[in-house]
Amino acid sequence: MSTVLAPAAVARLRRLRLVTRRRVEGRYAGAHASRRHGTSLDFADYRAYVPGDDPRWVDAHAYARLGRLLTKRFEAEYETALRVVVDTSASMGFGGKAAAVRAVAAGLAAVALAGGDRVRVLLAGPEVDPGPWLRGARGLAQAQRRLAAVEIAGAADLAAALRRARAEGPRGPVMLVSDLLFEGWEDVVTELARGEATLVHLLGRTDVEPDVRGDLRLVDAETGAEVEVAVGERALADYAAARDAWLDAVRSAATRRGVVYARHLDDEPVEDLLAVRLTGLGVLA
Repeated sequence: MSTVLAPAAVARLRRLRLVTRRRVEGRYAGAHASRRHGTSLDFADYRAYVPGDDPRWVDAHAYARLGRLLTKRFEAEYETALRVVVDTSASMGFGGKAAAVRAVAAGLAAVALAGGDRVRVLLAGPEVDPGPWLRGARGLAQAQRRLAAVEIAGAADLAAALRRARAEGPRGPVMLVSDLLFEGWEDVVTELARGEATLVHLLGRTDVEPDVRGDLRLVDAETGAEVEVAVGERALADYAAARDAWLDAVRSAATRRGVVYARHLDDEPVEDLLAVRLTGLGVLA
């Protein structure tokens, strides 16, 4: 079987849990507070008793104080439905980004599935492959097979992929894993912000610290456009300034719209992202 994460890494990630900022609308029992009410041990509020209510939930103390029959209501706990949108465009094939994007998506799926949630891994390339809803240990195996086999090539319409992600099933968080190295990334962030969302901004070490010098012809992997450049110390300094401005703009655009932003480099362990940064940001616990 094709796997993306080592079994030991999966075991460690299974200790984490997905945190939702909004009440979920899941169908099956889980670990998240729901818009519905149920019979868990977490008290929610009271409502007036009506014939047919379970007498076990009538509050005798409230009746003694107020002379009114009140029924306790409790939080219902349901699964949440996580969508992980994976950028599989050609720019994700440089350096170690292809392996990193697979590992990040598999890690997010492992956390959600271990917590009793369901997950969908949407592959966003020239076309959107939404894949099935996954649950349990078999779901993780299926997610890893899909990710191991995905082709990193072409361009990706991430805005369309995000719309597709929210088009089916109950509402739930959406996580986008992308380098955003294309014109129009602002529109993608705006689309991502139409619900509870996290942006994992996955970049290659060579994206942020290029190791090139001399006279070069650079070819855009997605558009085929070519440009000839002379790379010296001045050009690298200009690149560093433009890089920093762009990174600040992406972070600002995400946070301003209520999207949780986490940057990850392709040579960093996926567990640093999930167990440290996303936990610190309140996405995982």
